[in-house]
Amino acid sequence: MHPRASFRYQKEFASSEELDNAMTDLDSIRIQSLLVTERILGPYHKDTVFRLMFRGASYVDVLRFQRCIDLWRRALEIRIEKDTILYSDTCFTAQALVKLMVDFNERCKNNELAECNDEQRFEDVIAVYELLVEDLEEARELAIVQPSHKRQVEGFDRILRCITHLIYLMIQIGNTYEKKVFIQRLVVNIRRINPKTITTEDSLLHLCVSKLNTLRSNYFMDEESIPIFPQRDVIELLLDCGFDVNARNGSNSTPLHIASSSYNFNSWLIKLLLDYGAHIDQPNSSGKRPTELLALNPLNDVYVLNYITLKCLCATVINKYKICYRNQVPKSLEYLIQQHEH
Repeated sequence: MHPRASFRYQKEFASSEELDNAMTDLDSIRIQSLLVTERILGPYHKDTVFRLMFRGASYVDVLRFQRCIDLWRRALEIRIEKDTILYSDTCFTAQALVKLMVDFNERCKNNELAECNDEQRFEDVIAVYELLVEDLEEARELAIVQPSHKRQVEGFDRILRCITHLIYLMIQIGNTYEKKVFIQRLVVNIRRINPKTITTEDSLLHLCVSKLNTLRSNYFMDEESIPIFPQRDVIELLLDCGFDVNARNGSNSTPLHIASSSYNFNSWLIKLLLDYGAHIDQPNSSGKRPTELLALNPLNDVYVLNYITLKCLCATVINKYKICYRNQVPKSLEYLIQQHEH
């Protein structure tokens, strides 16, 4: 078996003398046990992955986050090679790993740990991101085949939430010009795929404007989810990379609908979406418009009339009175009127 980075490039002992030398180092012995397990049971055996996860968790107990990430990355690689991102155990591993990375990042920001190597952390985030995105398009096509499997559908949606958190981590850690350009390239590529959740058809932008976009791995008994979203840097990056600010989900709600909800309200978020061209008077399937949602919010300080254009008012009136417009106005205006349909 080739030496692996996840095992710190250790090789399995080949003689009793090498084993005796390793006996003085408890950490080395534990790695040796993982090497022996993988050789005997094979990398795809369930006990091999379980031991990787268990050993990683023991590192977190003593605040050695990087060692845990090394092992859990290996566990995720095995899961994806053996199954797919739709498999429930793969989703479980991905959530646990990304949640750990977020926790690690918060501790590094607060200078709580001495092992914060930004280069290594950036490499880890990119590696996990590429693992999850590689077969994303194919996985969604499989997950929507009817009759669909509830666990696979929910698993795919959780993977998308993991991806949004990985984009957040990229921005947090990638502090050089070269890294920022690389991150933009990755986001542009996923925008071409334009993945959406299966249950609600939310785009990545819908997810990133919502406070409900959280990760729960349930791997550690006392862990709590760290609220990340809505997060300005991530939202701006998605919009700059071409994500549609007026994209609709399964209920015909745009990201602005979600941002305008009372539970999710942030003045800066509303203004940001509007500045990027969000329509404030588009109705969703229930006929609700962001203007109406904002009007009901006593905390709202956004002057909505500054963002309602004459074109939008005309489109609303045309739809209200069901005036025939197809093939009578330019195609660009047809699209605008369709956006304001109930």
